[in-house]
Amino acid sequence: MSTFTEDSISNESYDQKIKIMIIGESLVGKTSLITRYTNNSFSGDYLTTVGIDFQTKFLNINDKTIKVELWDTAGQERFRNIAKNYFQSSDGFLIVYDITSKTSFEKLSFWNEQVNLNAPEKTKYIIIGNKKDLEEKREVKTEEGENFAKNNKVKFYETSAKDGINVNEVFESLAKEIIEDAEKLQMRNKRSSQILKKKTVAEKKSCC
Repeated sequence: MSTFTEDSISNESYDQKIKIMIIGESLVGKTSLITRYTNNSFSGDYLTTVGIDFQTKFLNINDKTIKVELWDTAGQERFRNIAKNYFQSSDGFLIVYDITSKTSFEKLSFWNEQVNLNAPEKTKYIIIGNKKDLEEKREVKTEEGENFAKNNKVKFYETSAKDGINVNEVFESLAKEIIEDAEKLQMRNKRSSQILKKKTVAEKKSCC
């Protein structure tokens, strides 16, 4: 899978656009994950996202140029209704918790429920335990994250925005799932259309 910077490709020269939302409690590292992925950089200064923001990345998936919009959401209570307004138009989600914060892990059920209630049916998402570089401060065992993801039948990764651990893998795995699901749906619709067309032709022949 190839990646491109926004400067190296025109905004008009892509085959498909997808929208991925990164959700979770405040200060779990959502912005840091996006910044590491899009700019390959990290800042230890934690600035809380206010409202909604997004960055863009271009990928080559199955010989198609894909424009990926990464929507960064505020985790604070007062901004949650704003975030909900964007759920229906999203193609996938990354639900993030902080492995050094048991509270952020306990909020996974809330965020998982928001996806199930507000996102389109069968929307793809991945559970992420971030800040893997802070093992000495870990409050959430890896097995706990794995079990939560397994119970919800989704993928699970532990990441470090600081060290870049699994960051590319998470974003690109989700993007690839979204694209391949869309291609499968397109093929099913095409086959259904062909079957219907053949049936219509056969019916016309039989009645003449």
